[in-house]
Amino acid sequence: MAEESLALTATLNQLAELDRYNHWLYEQISDGLGRRILEVGSGTGNITQFLRTGDREVTATDVVPSYRNELQRRFEQCENVRVGVFDLTRRAPDEMMREPFDAVVCLNVLEHIEDDAFALEQMHAVLGRGGMLALLVPAHQLLYGEFDRAVGHFRRYEKRDLKEKLERAGFSIRTLKFFSIAATLPWLINGRLLKRAYLPAGQTSLADRLVPLLKLERFIGPPFGLSLIAIAHKP
Repeated sequence: MAEESLALTATLNQLAELDRYNHWLYEQISDGLGRRILEVGSGTGNITQFLRTGDREVTATDVVPSYRNELQRRFEQCENVRVGVFDLTRRAPDEMMREPFDAVVCLNVLEHIEDDAFALEQMHAVLGRGGMLALLVPAHQLLYGEFDRAVGHFRRYEKRDLKEKLERAGFSIRTLKFFSIAATLPWLINGRLLKRAYLPAGQTSLADRLVPLLKLERFIGPPFGLSLIAIAHKP
């Protein structure tokens, strides 16, 4: 168990350091974010580093104190980055609703929240009229395996299910698409067939190196993928 725990920690660290992969992900959501951005579940700032460009004002949030400390350290020289807390299991703070955001960015977070419908309502509440939600969640319950369980995923999402939950929360969906088709088979093999609670060393770094090739998926509009990306708006 100790070895598996160390392997899981190493996997999470490797995933956080995939700059090319993270930038590819950022490219999927970057259009129309506006000036005032709330990032939910910023971790150590791997997407924050891209969000903060230009004249944007970014509020980077996380419920884990050690992550907030790292965000403070990493962006202490950036006047346009503020670090705080936004807990999706609680009602949105009044001050956030008094000054609505142009966009909420929530990547690989919603699956960790048991009451995801409530979480979507809270993100809807802090957006201004016409504001944008950029959401990334793991796709296909069939792929739910030991790694999902180990990192605290309550679920993976089907396309129809996510669409219904977004609409019930009050969002109008602009884009809902699969992402990262090439990672689907390795995830299935590791998590479901081999029942690993971690990804083998080398597989994550390989994904980073292969990003130029992986980007070709935009030409086929993948019918499945490791994740789902949703771009939605508050009417």
